[in-house]
Amino acid sequence: MTALLASLHRRVTGAFIHSNHPRRSCPSFASCAGSATRTKHAYFGAAPIGTSRHCRKLRTHSTVWDRPLFLAMSSDDETGVLLSSPACASRKGYVTTTQQQQRQQLESSAPSQWSQYEQLVRKLYMTNLFNPVKLGLENMDRLHEMIGRPMDQPNISVVHIAGSNGKGSVALKTAHTLHTQANYKVGLFVSPHISSFRERIQINGVPIEEDQVVQYLGEIFDICESQQIPATFFEVTTALAFRVFAAENVDVVVLETGLGGRLDATNVIRRPALCIITSIGLEHTRILGDTIELIAKEKAGILKENCPVLIGKSVPLEVIKECAAEKKAADIYRCEDLLGVETTASSSTSTSSGTTPLEEDYDIENSKMTKAALILLQFHLANMSLEKGKQPHIITPEEMDEGVKIRPPCRFEEMDVAIPMSSVIDNSDASSTTVRVVLDVAHNPQAMEYLISKLTATYPNLNPTRDVRMVVGMSADKDLKQCTDILLDYLGGDASKVHLVEASHPRAASVEKILEANPILKEAYHSRHDNDAMQHSEENDSPSLSSPVASQVRQALTLAASNNELLVICGSVFIMADAREELGIFEPRDSAVIAAVAGAGLRSSQENFGEGSKK
Repeated sequence: MTALLASLHRRVTGAFIHSNHPRRSCPSFASCAGSATRTKHAYFGAAPIGTSRHCRKLRTHSTVWDRPLFLAMSSDDETGVLLSSPACASRKGYVTTTQQQQRQQLESSAPSQWSQYEQLVRKLYMTNLFNPVKLGLENMDRLHEMIGRPMDQPNISVVHIAGSNGKGSVALKTAHTLHTQANYKVGLFVSPHISSFRERIQINGVPIEEDQVVQYLGEIFDICESQQIPATFFEVTTALAFRVFAAENVDVVVLETGLGGRLDATNVIRRPALCIITSIGLEHTRILGDTIELIAKEKAGILKENCPVLIGKSVPLEVIKECAAEKKAADIYRCEDLLGVETTASSSTSTSSGTTPLEEDYDIENSKMTKAALILLQFHLANMSLEKGKQPHIITPEEMDEGVKIRPPCRFEEMDVAIPMSSVIDNSDASSTTVRVVLDVAHNPQAMEYLISKLTATYPNLNPTRDVRMVVGMSADKDLKQCTDILLDYLGGDASKVHLVEASHPRAASVEKILEANPILKEAYHSRHDNDAMQHSEENDSPSLSSPVASQVRQALTLAASNNELLVICGSVFIMADAREELGIFEPRDSAVIAAVAGAGLRSSQENFGEGSKK
């Protein structure tokens, strides 16, 4: 292991000699790497706990690598390998090994005690390091062809869903209702996941088994290698879902797009039963376009000939009409065309404290979209059942109401968490107390605004400046200033009520980056972390800050219990697995072996898109 670390150190410092970087070597790299090994962390984009500021600067200020260097350590402390972006490095002339040699190095470094599932999913996460993401459907078309184009078979009905917000919820509600209320066998493909990669691919509401991943992912890798298809993470994952759904002989597949629509990997399907566009907002403008109309056109890329289209109220109808005419799609519907027009001007959220109007309740809107989709699907699915020799089931309005009650986790998810009174008040006679917790993956300004509206409507008697505490972690590519400003405004500017965290994921925003974006948070953060999270470099007093999710949730729970506060945990999906586990929600979760490389090769929130033309 010592020899390995020495070799890694030589490779890193050698790279910096070429870069003209002011720090040509990192004297503490070996000790930092050793610390990372001991604590089973991996160097991957954001520094792990205990990393010196030397190594943080080594990664984040390199002019050699377009993507961060990282040291992926095995969980048994025996194996490590230094990775970069081979494609980028070879362009600049700093890496002489071939991609094939890099692949072989990765695969040979896997200890035998890692399960096949761990080895294959790690390999999948690292795919984007070797296959740069680019716009286009060529890879996915070839992959779909090689596995028999299962999504185009007449015995499978596909519901294709795009949208800026709400598509995951509508996908879940649709799949759940079709299975629980009409007994269809339903495959669901969604992203991202919270705790386990397998959550992305579900059958009848249950994530697929590790054995299924091993069987079919290995098969897809073999196809990619034999046919020389440079498929990316999202493309391989999409093909895996298609392969599993076909093998399981599902009746219906509900597909959520990853990003956009026109060039999304899911858009290789040719004959969907229904296309849905839930909403349009200004998001991913670098890739999709900087106007609502341009983004709507990208989403409308999923429209197909003779396929009915359902759109949400924020989707510009004229743009969709134009795209539908080009694609020769069938009729276009809004929810009110199928459900009628509401007589009330606004929705209401019922609470124990009363009922407060909410201008736009996303869950109600998503439920309406689902019901409208089910109405459009009824005739098609009834015919499909008859062709299969089955008795068709027409879903009643009452069954729809029951089916759409389901909500995705971490979408304004409410729970009461019991914590020992001893952690709140010494010598207390009571054994425990409860804290009301809300988890929400509000990750952009629009979602943050909605979260605040929902909190205000659901808990109208709370004084946010006195009764609310927040744990916040963000992804690095979001508008950190605007998002945190929205939260601070709700809290009356009291930054001491905000616990900043960073997930162990390369796309996570570091605490430093959040503090730089919003200096109002600095004083409160430094005050809270003065004793346990400030690390000083040997050269100056500049701090290296880290804030693990679990410890901050634990601290926030204790303070919320002491002060009788509502605790809101919000922001990036990447903080939610640790948060839920700390709250006592135990669910299947991928091992640290997999978590160490989650998101490899990704520089932004796109798993299926890279830089390139918006054409």
